[in-house]
Amino acid sequence: MRTEVMTDQGIYDCATDVIYSIVGDLSKGIYAELGGNLTFSWSTKPLVSAWAESAGDPFCPPQHRVVICYELARRFYRDAEDYHQFAASELFEDRIQGFFRDYDPNPRLPGHIDKMASVRNMFIGSLTWVFFHEVGHLMQEHGYIRALFGSNETTTPIEDCESDGKQTLEGRAAVIAHVTEFAADVEATQWCVEELARHFLFTEGNLEEQSLQDFRSTLFLLVCGISCAFCRFYGQRSVEPEQVPASSHPTPNRRLEVCLPNIFEKLDFGGRGKELHGLSRSQLVYLCGGAAYSAGFFWHWSYAQQSGIPDNFMPKGLLQDKFIKKYWSAIVLAWDEMEPTINKIRRFGSSLGMLSFNSEFRSKIFDHP
Repeated sequence: MRTEVMTDQGIYDCATDVIYSIVGDLSKGIYAELGGNLTFSWSTKPLVSAWAESAGDPFCPPQHRVVICYELARRFYRDAEDYHQFAASELFEDRIQGFFRDYDPNPRLPGHIDKMASVRNMFIGSLTWVFFHEVGHLMQEHGYIRALFGSNETTTPIEDCESDGKQTLEGRAAVIAHVTEFAADVEATQWCVEELARHFLFTEGNLEEQSLQDFRSTLFLLVCGISCAFCRFYGQRSVEPEQVPASSHPTPNRRLEVCLPNIFEKLDFGGRGKELHGLSRSQLVYLCGGAAYSAGFFWHWSYAQQSGIPDNFMPKGLLQDKFIKKYWSAIVLAWDEMEPTINKIRRFGSSLGMLSFNSEFRSKIFDHP
């Protein structure tokens, strides 16, 4: 049985402190410079849900609002607790450890901090990522974009909510929804990577081993938190990949296929990563991949409707997607259509926060020589 280590009210207080700190920094910095506003509100709706609202013209100073349900914070924290229980026991069974035989490092909980601090760090990672995901929707004005490019949606709000699988999108509306989710995922990932690097790596003086250890542990827990968030939002629907975009959000696996490379490629810093944090590119891949896999095993063991591991359950790389030509060609073509407009209305953010697809991937999709 799980031992409760924090009350629900304690979770809400922790989440409030974290989010209001971020909102304050963004409001005093970027939004003040743009002459705009960013506000945040809690919702008491009993849903695992968050949404983004944008008022006014997308070419004028931004008037942005992010709303998160208390239930999302509560559920994310309890998921982090449950993951830690799994990671301290079932994760080390032979049936799972066999998947990580060649991993360096193997996925494991941080050994230098206590369980409650580790749970809190995973929770903060997932909550922060979701907040920046909503900001990502706002940065690119996805309500406006979805309406402009024919999804037949109202311009606001953009909502991320645990799915019951009953409401679906089809055709053009589904394509636009999936593309904008991937785009917001990349924005959120860039924000989190920047925060990790700023907090742990780009500090004055020489980095001590403790700081490097904290960086690696926080990165591992961040990826665990993101992975669990994807699964939580997707609900109990089948994780089998769709041939073409359908419903409002991509499968957790496909979202990870986009997010994970964005994390380890950016933290590789063009081959200089090992000098900064002591991890080679391959070790970054193993650390991030191992975290995602361990969270995937946790979710499957806890909630799966079937026995055994599905063939398409874990990330293998976008090039291995069995529907690469059908699904991803629709995504890439839609992004290419939307990107010029997004570049015009995107008021702030690193260029690294923009969704992109490299030439190798495009060649695979479109059979270019």
